[in-house]
Amino acid sequence: MTSELQKFIGTIARLRAPDGCPWDREQTHDTLARYLLEESYEVLEAIHMGDPAKLKEELGDLLLQIVLNAQIASEAGSFDIEDVARSINEKMVKRHPHVFGDVDLDTADQVVKQWHELKDREKGESAKASALDGVPRVLPALMQALKISERAVAQGFEWRSQDEVWEKLDSELTELKEEIARSPAADNRRAVDLELGDVLFVMVNIARWNNLNPEESLLLSTEKFKERFASMEAASKRPLKELTKDELADLWHEAKLKAGHS
Repeated sequence: MTSELQKFIGTIARLRAPDGCPWDREQTHDTLARYLLEESYEVLEAIHMGDPAKLKEELGDLLLQIVLNAQIASEAGSFDIEDVARSINEKMVKRHPHVFGDVDLDTADQVVKQWHELKDREKGESAKASALDGVPRVLPALMQALKISERAVAQGFEWRSQDEVWEKLDSELTELKEEIARSPAADNRRAVDLELGDVLFVMVNIARWNNLNPEESLLLSTEKFKERFASMEAASKRPLKELTKDELADLWHEAKLKAGHS
């Protein structure tokens, strides 16, 4: 380890000491779970911003959560940060025999296929009822859908071409429209939810076919909307809720032109 990393691990141990910080001493794996998730998303936001200084800061905050959880485990006699590093290093070496062994692979797709095969071999097929088991349900829905789709594809369950995926999307959109039109949403909520979910799941597969992460794509689009909405608010002399539909449309068009994007 570098001296700076050793120093940081020592800082966290000091904070958890009997005469350390009351807040840090009270933390458990359960209480830290929310912060781990929040820091992960802040790292993702820094990546989207393209700001190296911000990314460095957010990666540090994420490292804090990792080291703090490892310190708590060390105090309980379960494992320590050395065990964490040793475990992931061994896994990476085992999962890359084309780098550390004598296996020859030429493409990223071959690497991904081998990764899943090695993962299944390590865990043992008897350890799970389905190839789709093991995807954390706490993941955001789009990320879950992407991982489930990737696992299904690793088993050979895949469309023959992207054109088939687009055809499936058209079909699912039609079914969604029909279900919504069939009866009020309040009377048919589950059926409409399922049809909308089918549309979103196909969209996830379109993203996968184009090497896109749908979670990141939606975050980018949401941020773009926020920026344009803020531009509308700044340009309007009255609260937006007091404007007509045509006035709102004009402001939106101006915001798009100002941003220089579609």
